[in-house]
Amino acid sequence: MKLRILVKLIEKLFGMVSDEDGDRADMYLPDRLLAIALVFLCGGVGCGIYTIFNFEIWAVVIAPLGIILGSFAIICWKNQTIRVISDEQFTYTTMFGNTYTYSFSEIEGLRRNQDSLTLFVAGKKVHIESMAILSDRLVILINKQFENKQ
Repeated sequence: MKLRILVKLIEKLFGMVSDEDGDRADMYLPDRLLAIALVFLCGGVGCGIYTIFNFEIWAVVIAPLGIILGSFAIICWKNQTIRVISDEQFTYTTMFGNTYTYSFSEIEGLRRNQDSLTLFVAGKKVHIESMAILSDRLVILINKQFENKQ
């Protein structure tokens, strides 16, 4: 896939290291989010260049919006992960790179939103996008915790 070359280039740029099987974590955002981010960035930059030559209000509005949305999507794609440390613990890294370590026994509930899942853990929220890729190991450990609570 041609996008894999671009993904590897961006991973090198951000200093990310992929696991040997290609998965970055037990929950991570797919490469299509990176593709969407690049479309937003290119659209924003293109509108910015267009604005330089032909001043149009719509281009002035779309240029920073595209750049901001594209940048946030890349940051989210790069950072938002869940890694299983052991059968008892996992780490959750937010979009902005804040890392928290939780125990699976601290899981209190799960809420299904229209575009995502919210996992309630130790009084805090773990956000899982609907497009996120979850490993079987993570799903089994979360389900096991809900079975133990019943």
